[in-house]
Amino acid sequence: MTQDISIVILAAGNSTRMKSQVTKVLHPVGGIAMIEHVVQTAQSLKPKNITLVLGHQKDKIKAQLSSYKGLHFAHQKERKGTGHALQVGLKSIQSPAKKTLVLSGDVPLLSLATLKKLLNTFKKDKQKSVITLLSAKLKDPYGYGRILREGKKMTAIIEEKNATSIQKQILEINAGVYLFDHAWLFSNLKKIKANPIKKEYYLTDLVCIASSQNQTITSVLLKDEREILGANTRTELATLNQIFYQKKNYELLSSGVNIQSPSTTFIESSVKIGADSYLESGVQLKGTTQIGKEVYIETGSILNNCRVQDKVHIRAYSYLENCEVSSQAIIGPFARIRPGSTIQQGARIGNFVELKNTQIGKGSKANHLTYLGDCVVKENANIGAGTITCNYDGKQKYQTLIESNAFIGSDTQLIAPVKIGKGAYVAAGTTVTQNVPPKKLAISRVKQKNIDKKMK
Repeated sequence: MTQDISIVILAAGNSTRMKSQVTKVLHPVGGIAMIEHVVQTAQSLKPKNITLVLGHQKDKIKAQLSSYKGLHFAHQKERKGTGHALQVGLKSIQSPAKKTLVLSGDVPLLSLATLKKLLNTFKKDKQKSVITLLSAKLKDPYGYGRILREGKKMTAIIEEKNATSIQKQILEINAGVYLFDHAWLFSNLKKIKANPIKKEYYLTDLVCIASSQNQTITSVLLKDEREILGANTRTELATLNQIFYQKKNYELLSSGVNIQSPSTTFIESSVKIGADSYLESGVQLKGTTQIGKEVYIETGSILNNCRVQDKVHIRAYSYLENCEVSSQAIIGPFARIRPGSTIQQGARIGNFVELKNTQIGKGSKANHLTYLGDCVVKENANIGAGTITCNYDGKQKYQTLIESNAFIGSDTQLIAPVKIGKGAYVAAGTTVTQNVPPKKLAISRVKQKNIDKKMK
């Protein structure tokens, strides 16, 4: 059910401290851009509308978010501070809600549970707050705006650079997440005055304005201050990733997944894993990968956008991408499964075997040193060591079909397009240029000669 909330995400910064040609909100945390985490959390609230205020590299950000539905964009042409950015955002909202939630595009770890708590606090407040904001208490609050209070009443937010030595000792900081009564916000946002030094309009000044009007301002204190961490530098970005992967791993451990070494295992945000699966150290699971139950993945294996059913065994240092693996199959070690490949139940793909756009049938085997590209292998076929499909003639690619129960000997070249019939045999060392009928033996070796070696 849609809530009566407008969400504005501020993401117009220049990201100069990141020292990158890519704006900071597009840098990845847990496999997706920082801004995507914020958008996903915002959409989970089911708001009336979501507006992103963009500036630097706005077109790249829009492109990155093109798959997300229902987003609106506003352009902050001149960077005049957070207050000005929110003004720009509000102007683009055609049908505002009663409440406006303001988020930052570079705070990817903020949880849905925290935002729900913020909304509930605003809703249940009997005095009808005009502002409910998120705060945290830090052991080292350096760099953050401090929340000033008279007793329990919040009166202002003072930035680090403007704070007195006594104010700098305050541990409660502003987390940069605000929920406003929209009518009050709309009528008071224009009252913010430009900072005399930077000539910018600061959103935090709204707290002082509300206090001077004797309006009620409430706050929600964060339990886990890591949720509000942002990234202005590469070091801070690395810290965000470390926290994300740690949280993801412990969520999976709690759900019944075994992870041998959480500190060396990297699982991205969209990955799902069934109970009783086991991940050895150094495993990386990326993109939209889905792992079934009782799957065993050995050290150093990488899976990207894969579907793996129950009881599959993936041996060490295998790389799988955009493929599907059915139950009880065995992959690797050192196997490479490229996009478009499917491996059926109980099939075996061994060491240094590469598949590309290839279907391996139920119970079939390719155990050693083989390349199968643009190939269909039916049930219970055996592919010998050193077999390759020659699928590309320099201009076009062609398919090889290996029917069920066929046996391909070692060191065989299959020149596509070609078909190996049911139960057919191909002798070791053969180059196949024509179809092999069912249950026939194909052999193309030259006659062996034993020539005396001439001695000098």
